[in-house]
Amino acid sequence: MNKVKLAVATAALALSTAVAGATEATDLLSKFYEVADSRPFDADKLAAFYADDMVDHNGREGQNAKQFAVGTYTALAAGAPDSRHELGMVEPIGDDKVLIYWRYKGTNTDGLFGAEANGNAFDIAGFEVYRIENGKIHEFWHIEELSSLSAQLATKN
Repeated sequence: MNKVKLAVATAALALSTAVAGATEATDLLSKFYEVADSRPFDADKLAAFYADDMVDHNGREGQNAKQFAVGTYTALAAGAPDSRHELGMVEPIGDDKVLIYWRYKGTNTDGLFGAEANGNAFDIAGFEVYRIENGKIHEFWHIEELSSLSAQLATKN
């Protein structure tokens, strides 16, 4: 095989491998959000998506990122059982990362994050970047409108 054909074949293989990795990562995260929003909520099923040594780059030092993430989704399901993510964008970044833009909507019927259960509706947005390795979430970066959530939960109807 001449050098040009070899280079083209190598590039095609690399591209197809990257596309396959990106597809697997986006598919995994779509399934992740389905489980996160399912009711009744299954914390063990959600925990299976995370690597035991997962890193939350926006977390607190010394906190177990996997346990904290599962605890957060557990609290969301308990405090606002009708809450759901609306995924507006699920975009691969290279072959192992995915950028997700979401809106999270629901009703504070059961005391979300310790707020008074006042029936307030909420609607916030956020971005997350996940790094997937061996079919598990190994790292993530995130930003969400927590101050807006707090204000929406505190407002009296």
